[in-house]
Amino acid sequence: MSPFATLGLAFTSIIERPLRSALTSLGIIIGVASVYAMLALGAGAKQKVEDSLNSIATRSLQVWPDWNRKRTSQSRPQMPFTQADVIEMRSIDGVYAATGNLQRSRMTIATSVNDLSGNFLGVDPDYLKSGGGEMIFGANISYADMEQGAPVAVISDGIQKRLFNGQNPIGQEIKVKNVAFIIKGVTGKPQSNISFGNDDLFVWVPLPVARDRIIGGNRFVRNHVSSIKVVGQKGADLDRIEQEMNIILRRSRDIKSNAPPDYRIFSSRGWRQKAAESTKSVSYLLAIMGIISLLVGGVGVMNIMLVSVTERTREIGLRMAIGARGSHVMAQFLTEALLLCVLSGIIGLGIGYGMFRFATKKMDMDLALSPEVPLIAFGSAVLIGLVFGFFPARRAASLNPIEALRHE
Repeated sequence: MSPFATLGLAFTSIIERPLRSALTSLGIIIGVASVYAMLALGAGAKQKVEDSLNSIATRSLQVWPDWNRKRTSQSRPQMPFTQADVIEMRSIDGVYAATGNLQRSRMTIATSVNDLSGNFLGVDPDYLKSGGGEMIFGANISYADMEQGAPVAVISDGIQKRLFNGQNPIGQEIKVKNVAFIIKGVTGKPQSNISFGNDDLFVWVPLPVARDRIIGGNRFVRNHVSSIKVVGQKGADLDRIEQEMNIILRRSRDIKSNAPPDYRIFSSRGWRQKAAESTKSVSYLLAIMGIISLLVGGVGVMNIMLVSVTERTREIGLRMAIGARGSHVMAQFLTEALLLCVLSGIIGLGIGYGMFRFATKKMDMDLALSPEVPLIAFGSAVLIGLVFGFFPARRAASLNPIEALRHE
C-alpha cells in the first residue's frame, strides 16, 4: 500500500469518529500549547536577563563611603573621594568610563511658578557616558562649563514633565537653594544600578558649581567627590577592575593592608547573574510541566487507539486475510496516531502563541520569541504520536487473522 493510501485511510478513520478524535486531540492540544507558551516565556525572559547583563548598569561599579562601618576612638574621619582617584581609574585596562559626582536627594527644585523635591548632582561630562541617561535633546555639560563655572543644568524628562508640562525647557531657568541655572539639555532616566530618592527626578550641573555653590561647605574642598562610578567595556573582567580600584583607593586613602576599607564597591552584576540562573531554573520547571501535560495527552492517544484496534478487529482480520501484511496494518495505525498528533500539534501551536502574547501583554513585558520554541513544541507532539501510537499499532499488526475474523 502506498504512503498516500495509508495517509488517506488514517484521515478517513479520524473524521469518521469526530467526537472521539476531538476528545483525544484535546490532551495533545493542551500539552503542545502549554509547552509552547511555557518555553517561549522562559526563553524570552532568559534572553531579557542576558541582554541586561551586557547593559551599562550591569557593567558598572559604584564606590560609596561605608557609612555603616564601626567607629572607634582611633578611627579617622570619613574621607571623601577625589578627582585624582577618578582620573587614575580611567587608566585601568578594560574601563569604558569613570566619573565622580556630588549628589543630594530631596532638594527643592523650583521655577517661577512651582517646585518639587528631586535629586541634585554635580557631574563631569563623562557622567552620561557612564549611564547617566540618554540625551533626548539639547546638550550635555561640557568641560568648558566646568572650567568657567557656568550656571547651566541638564534635567531629566521627569523634571521636564512635572515642572514644564512636557514643553521644551531649553533656555528656561530653575533654582536650587536660590542659585539660578539655565537649562541646556534633557535626558532620560539614568541607567544607574544604585538609585536614591525619586529616581526619575534629576538635575545635573557642572561639578565645580555644585561643589562651590550648592553642596560644598567645609566638608568638601576642591577636587573632592562624594561617589565614583566606573563602567567596564563589554566583556571586560569586572573582578579584575574592582581589584585595581581597591588598590588605587587604598593607596590614595592610606589604608593599611590589614585594615578594613572605609568605602564599599557596589555592583548589580552578581544578583543579575543569580536572576539569570533562577530564570533558567524556572524555564526548566515550566518545560517539565508542559511535558507532563503532553505525556497525559499521549496516554489518552494510546488508550483511544487501543479501543480503536479492539473495535476494528474484524476489519483488521479481513484485510490480513486478503493479503495485507502485519507491517501494512502497523503502518496504518501508526500513521493514524501520528496524523492525530500532528493536527493537534498545529492547533496547539496557535493556542500556545496566543497564550504567550496574552501573558507578555498582561505582564507588560516585551519578550522576543525564540525560533526553536515552536520546533520543540511541535516535535514533542510528533514524538508523542510515535511513542504512544507504536504499542496499539504493534498490537493490531500481531493479531491472528482467523481469530480476528471470529471476533464479535
